[in-house]
Amino acid sequence: MQTIPVYYINLASRPDRRAFMERQFGRLGIAAERIEAVRMDEVPRELLDWHGTTHSLWRLAAGDLACGLSHQRSWSRLLDSGAPAALVLEDDVQIATSVLDFLDPGVPAQLGADLLKLETFRSPVKLGSAAARVGATELRELCSSQMGGAAYVLTRDAARRSLASPLRNQMGIDRFLFGRGGYHLLRSRVLQAIPSPCIQLDKLDVADSIGESNIATTRTPEPERPGRDLGAVIGLHLDHVGRLARLASRDLAALRGPHVVVPFADAPGPT
Repeated sequence: MQTIPVYYINLASRPDRRAFMERQFGRLGIAAERIEAVRMDEVPRELLDWHGTTHSLWRLAAGDLACGLSHQRSWSRLLDSGAPAALVLEDDVQIATSVLDFLDPGVPAQLGADLLKLETFRSPVKLGSAAARVGATELRELCSSQMGGAAYVLTRDAARRSLASPLRNQMGIDRFLFGRGGYHLLRSRVLQAIPSPCIQLDKLDVADSIGESNIATTRTPEPERPGRDLGAVIGLHLDHVGRLARLASRDLAALRGPHVVVPFADAPGPT
């Protein structure tokens, strides 16, 4: 059966993570393509300098910028492939069998979706009131930030628009795709999988067998940075209010509904 491409992002210096992912692909029968991750020393100096100015609202360090640039490599690879969509994975993701249902090239179009978030961050999130299904997995519109960019399906059009957006290097990849202030949340049609077929290892209640992330040590902001641009902060809030108003006009029940925690598909049940 024809499937969408599966890309996984991996540094050459992390063969342990490459082996971890390839064991899972072998078990699931997935032919995945490795995307060479951007190293921290490859991040352009001008981009690092920009994140030290008042214009940057999130003040990213080299590791987070390298992560975002790595995802952009996968989006470019999708455009080069001619495929209608792709599954993008980071290299520390536990994958459940239900992910196979999302490799059908027709799924995003059938759902009318730009992005399918296949990961849970195990944080409370608001979801849309209307549900669709792919196999045994339910999908609802993502209506509040659900961080994490380790597992998602994006369409060819979403990849093209993402690469054209000036926001792509102004914030972390998870915020850009799935967070408040990002390009896609409440602007694109983003659906959350419930239960999620993917989860990062550090969100599981088990010891991490493949070690700490290479970007973890770069996430602490440098001291004595200048204050943020007040106009940009106000603009961010006004933009989000406008998006919430549009959500209320099409799904008021979602706006008023409770926050829920999305489970992982292979999580053990009660004994």
